[in-house]
Amino acid sequence: MTTQQPLPSRTGSEPARPSSLSGAARLLDAADARAAARLQTVADARHAARRRLPPVVFDYIDGGADEEVTMRANEAAFAARAFRPRAAAGRLDPSLATTVLGTPLDLPVILAPCGLARLFHPDGPAGAARAAVSRGTVSVLSTVAGSPLEEVMEKAGTSVWFQLYASGGRPQAEALCQGASDAGVEVLMVTVDTPALGNRLRDIRHGVAPPLRIDAHNAVQLGAQVLVKPRWALRLAGTGLRLSRRGAGPGNDGGTGMLTMAASPFSWDDVAYLRDRWRGRLMVKGVLTGDDARRAVDAGADAVVVSNHGGRQLDGAPATLAALPEVVAAVGDRTEVLLDSGVRRGSHVVMALALGARAVLVGRPYLYGLAAAGQHGVERVLDILAAEMHRTLLLLGCPSVEELGPEWVAPAG
Repeated sequence: MTTQQPLPSRTGSEPARPSSLSGAARLLDAADARAAARLQTVADARHAARRRLPPVVFDYIDGGADEEVTMRANEAAFAARAFRPRAAAGRLDPSLATTVLGTPLDLPVILAPCGLARLFHPDGPAGAARAAVSRGTVSVLSTVAGSPLEEVMEKAGTSVWFQLYASGGRPQAEALCQGASDAGVEVLMVTVDTPALGNRLRDIRHGVAPPLRIDAHNAVQLGAQVLVKPRWALRLAGTGLRLSRRGAGPGNDGGTGMLTMAASPFSWDDVAYLRDRWRGRLMVKGVLTGDDARRAVDAGADAVVVSNHGGRQLDGAPATLAALPEVVAAVGDRTEVLLDSGVRRGSHVVMALALGARAVLVGRPYLYGLAAAGQHGVERVLDILAAEMHRTLLLLGCPSVEELGPEWVAPAG
């Protein structure tokens, strides 16, 4: 079995884990490190997360919309393609390095924004951000992650990219953008596929109707689930959990003790409005057609993310790998294109890059790692994906991710 080695950080210094850990916290951190070392695949991380979390929390990560057709299709799309390896390529040491919006990355795998990430482990979004930069990549913080932006950046010791939801319309969006800019955020991600929330049946069957909300009322209702996961409950309680309607928004002081998220119905005019007011780079996430990709670029997007929200919004939407070539053909010469949804292995990353993606975003894989073993678990998942990418490129006979193109893949069968 290939040994997974951490990738060097381009920053030259990794954000350290908090140095003020108590004795008990140090023991828990050591337990997380041991748990992470046992993970050999993303599937292992998923199984470990399932053991750690109450079912309602695990299903929030793991589930999709309605019958979960699109969620399954995202993964199946990778099996519908085959690699075209080149033999006798000689001795190679493949490079995984690339750039996204001018940011150098040692690994073309970005941690996607996720609502309510604070629920999965006390390390939460800050631990994920530290893990990302330690492996030479970046993390995107969701507006509704459950931790204020400034707090995450302070605890992480690094900047993050910021993903925008704004159910309150342009005034709220503008205020959030101004706060992110003041905090030093350089890349804004506007998600455009949430005019309404998907019908997430797993949440409903747990008695938690969308938008997901965990408060004193349904905490009692879900008490049996929490009681059988005392380690999760005690660790989370020990963080002094503070969650609010604005989740991770700049300037949020928490304090309501409630988790929720809501629809964010942006229009292309709204995207152009934000572009005029945002000084940094702007990404649009949630496009699945060439026409929408062109609209995003016309509205000022510096990059587009081909995404169906991990199959959590419109069930029946196309798999992102299937949609990727159309988007690349429409705007690939005008902007950078990234892919989100369905990536579970390093070989999936390689395939997406061969079809024109600059990098991929992963959500569930790193969240499984976070739930299973905190920051250590996220680092382990990134190491697993990096080792799988390296091995895939060796077996393909490809010297670098920069050399990948559509000639390296074909329909399976």
